[in-house]
Amino acid sequence: MIGAAAAYVSGLFFASFFFDSIGIITALCTAVLIAVYGRLKGFKAADYLILTVFFVGAVTVNRSYTHFVYDKITAYSETEGSFRGEITDYSVYNGEFASYTLKGKINNSQNARISVFTTALDADYGDIVTIEKCTFNEFEKEYLFDSLTRNKSRHIYLEAEKISGISVKKQKTAQIKRSLAYFREEMTARLQIEMHGETGGFLSGMVFGGSQNISNEISSDLYRLGIGHILSVSGLHVSAIGAVIMTILKRLRINRYIRFAAVNIFLILLAGLAEYPVSAVRALFMLDMLYSAELFGEQNDSLNSLCLAALAICICDCYAVYSSSFILSFSGTFGIAIFSPYMTKNIDKSTLWGDIKADIVSAVCVSLAVMPASMYYFDEISLTSPLSNILLLPLCTAALICGFAFVLTGGVFTFLLLPAELFLSAVISISDALSAVPFFTVPRMNEFVPVIFIAGAGITALTYLFSGRKRAVTAVLTAVVLISASMTIIMAETIKNRPVIAVLGDKTSAVVVISYGNERIIADLEGSSNEKYVEKYLANNGRRKNEYLLLTSDISAKTASYSQNLRHISSENVYAITDEINFTNDKCSVCYFNGTLEVTVENRTYAFCTAKTDDYISADLTLIYGNIPKSAEITENNYIISQMGNNIEILPQKGNKYRIRSL
Repeated sequence: MIGAAAAYVSGLFFASFFFDSIGIITALCTAVLIAVYGRLKGFKAADYLILTVFFVGAVTVNRSYTHFVYDKITAYSETEGSFRGEITDYSVYNGEFASYTLKGKINNSQNARISVFTTALDADYGDIVTIEKCTFNEFEKEYLFDSLTRNKSRHIYLEAEKISGISVKKQKTAQIKRSLAYFREEMTARLQIEMHGETGGFLSGMVFGGSQNISNEISSDLYRLGIGHILSVSGLHVSAIGAVIMTILKRLRINRYIRFAAVNIFLILLAGLAEYPVSAVRALFMLDMLYSAELFGEQNDSLNSLCLAALAICICDCYAVYSSSFILSFSGTFGIAIFSPYMTKNIDKSTLWGDIKADIVSAVCVSLAVMPASMYYFDEISLTSPLSNILLLPLCTAALICGFAFVLTGGVFTFLLLPAELFLSAVISISDALSAVPFFTVPRMNEFVPVIFIAGAGITALTYLFSGRKRAVTAVLTAVVLISASMTIIMAETIKNRPVIAVLGDKTSAVVVISYGNERIIADLEGSSNEKYVEKYLANNGRRKNEYLLLTSDISAKTASYSQNLRHISSENVYAITDEINFTNDKCSVCYFNGTLEVTVENRTYAFCTAKTDDYISADLTLIYGNIPKSAEITENNYIISQMGNNIEILPQKGNKYRIRSL
């Protein structure tokens, strides 16, 4: 089972992300390693056959689905057409706009799921929506959010834009899904009414999954500390609720078969309220294996259960590997259920110190297991993650149990929310304080840092496979962590000691960030929501001090927005530019006049001109931002942002040269 699951999941990863010449070479090298390992461990011909069949089977299934389903649907991208389909999911924003997932047909011929963002419709699950005319577009990997990969994992490959002629036909279907949705909305509202401040949204996010009712500040703090998984219905939720229900039923001396059925019903209901995320499905599967072993008097094996769950999910969904929940859930479960027991098996847990030591080692193991995925998906990792999991997760778990009991009783026992509010208030206060300390997090910086951590995980795994001794694994793991940290610090210092100019924002806006050493200048030139781009960029680069913040429009609103989004990053001087500004320090000079920003660094000038003027100034590099007129002339020194794509870094080089890197 372990070999079959490892081969099948590896085949899906290969077919999804590495189906090129480099990937094929890597796969061949891996096959050689497996052959050597099999030789040492005495593999039989049947073992190699299983590995080969499941790997090739996964590649075949994935590529076939891509060719016959995905490619046929995305062929409609950038074309006009009609769509008719059933609402399978929706979210309403501020009661005015809504996002709908429709399952139906493009032009009455091609089956597909699409996403539609429009004004809120009088529609519900199961209702039929008809769009007479729209433009279909494929999702993109954007700087703020990778909507392409996320929607691939949900099997939504197109979005409808420029919609005209939309209508709704009411249906009396999907009643169970509607009832669960109404109940979820009612309980979410009750939690927010009964509790104060952010704690109500926090608790509803833990019970039902999602962070839509939590402020971005709290959500960012939780992820920065490495406990953001509490906001998705995961193994922690399912295990905690399942353990409580099973304990209660055992105390009541309920028949073991009835206990098994009752726990399954409760956990399926819990997963249904959160709309069956892959992390909850994985946890349900593994708990069923655990309780089934107890039911029939057999021994449960955590690694076997984890592999069986992975194999079952991936066979049912060949695009599961695109889901961040899948990767984080399985890596975290591996850390707590397999890696942690392996590293703590010789610790004497009968003493208080031994028990504390085992808890610390377990927390470190879980943090190390999810570290590569966390760096890849969240652009930073927390050095306080083990401590945060030890101190804060028990408080979150206690609050979760209180919240789930409140929800299951239909909101009758409101007294349960008092301890939950106290626990979550403490979590919010502690996470806010810890996330403000800059050296508690390691930033991503560039695409090479996640590769370093992933390679380190691979080296550790190979050490375990070929050695099997805990001392060797511990030594290699320690060396990998130290080397990865050292390389990250060296990269950070190298980047810090050279000037970097970043141009951020969507295609119609721009905010320029000039970094030199420990100091930074932020110039918000045009557009809205630029502060979100700046927040992500600063988190990626780990620089914490802003020397100047220049705002050119919507001064009061942007001042408040920057203060909120960059609350952990100080800005020494904030300038509201109504006309022009010109200042110089020992590192660079900045001049702003009539929509044009001119930056001089190391005797080289970079100009950023608004598209609203025809007077583009000449510089070593001139970038035009805003809605670019078609009549704009492009010279060898003028690069139009909308054509290059925003979110780039300009890296000055020796010899009056520069390099442009996409972020």
